[in-house]
Amino acid sequence: MQQIILNMQAIIRTKGGKEFSTMKVQNIESPKTQSDELKVKMVSSRINPVDMDLMKGFPSLKYKNPQIGGIDGAGVVLEVGKNVNDFSVGDNVIFYRLFSDTGTWAEEITIPANYCAKIPSNITVKEAGTIALPLLTAYDSLTQLNAKKGEKILIHGVGGGVGFQALQVAKQMGLFVIGTGSQSDKAVLDKAGLDQFIDYKTQDFSHVLKVKEVDYVFDVLGDDILKKSIALQPKKVVSVKFVDTSNMHKAGVNLPGIMKWLMKMMMNKFVKLAKKNNVELIGQVTGANGKMLQKAVDLINVNYISRNYKSLSLTDISTNRLTKNDVGKVIVF
Repeated sequence: MQQIILNMQAIIRTKGGKEFSTMKVQNIESPKTQSDELKVKMVSSRINPVDMDLMKGFPSLKYKNPQIGGIDGAGVVLEVGKNVNDFSVGDNVIFYRLFSDTGTWAEEITIPANYCAKIPSNITVKEAGTIALPLLTAYDSLTQLNAKKGEKILIHGVGGGVGFQALQVAKQMGLFVIGTGSQSDKAVLDKAGLDQFIDYKTQDFSHVLKVKEVDYVFDVLGDDILKKSIALQPKKVVSVKFVDTSNMHKAGVNLPGIMKWLMKMMMNKFVKLAKKNNVELIGQVTGANGKMLQKAVDLINVNYISRNYKSLSLTDISTNRLTKNDVGKVIVF
């Protein structure tokens, strides 16, 4: 049986600042479990790009005191709130939080049960903590396409965190997957079933592929890559870089009116290009959703492909601090 601790180590945002410059490992009290929450002993959490954005400061967010970093992860249930019926002490769980409710970089956390999913048999708890946000983003994005088995999808950055989970989801959906990536990732991409590889360093995907050759595009890069993707004239493009302010509530964010207007103006060039090419453009916003995360992790569990990753301990972070170079690494508690 896991033992609950009274005091614990956590990675705390001491104030707003550049990148991770104000994050420090500190001792704080272990949180009390509310009626709709789980208390979880953390096992692992990925350092995502959005973690850095949130910790340096994000418009309209109110930060807690103390504010623990981290938006996703995995661990073992220590306590179950009195109104929670779907989880038990000892369950291995994976989760993703809201922008407005971050806090997974601690030895113990409390988290709303409806953010959580149970980890299936083919995935270890430590591995689950490396894929929570990437997997939920990929699954939410691809299911919005309503794609049919045998259709073709182009996945950009297929060797990256989100791109690789999108590959696993797409293969389980029965899609023909074309991916842009680095030659260094090709072996694991082949293992995961990638059908056609485009080396982004030596090949321009917009020259390799013909107009209307793919049915869908999943974009994680934005800018010129998004423009070229739209110009291929697929049925739909879903992009994490195309900001749809009407969906920011999914992440627990209520942007001020001026921010919404500015974002809309910045995205207008993509809207116009999509309209010109008769492409449906979808902006992906990932929100905390335990039921969806359960469907996603159960789907890839069928043929789960694990990957190597670089890890950090709390001792490492206490000694060396966090930097932007740690994005993509995994904190192991």
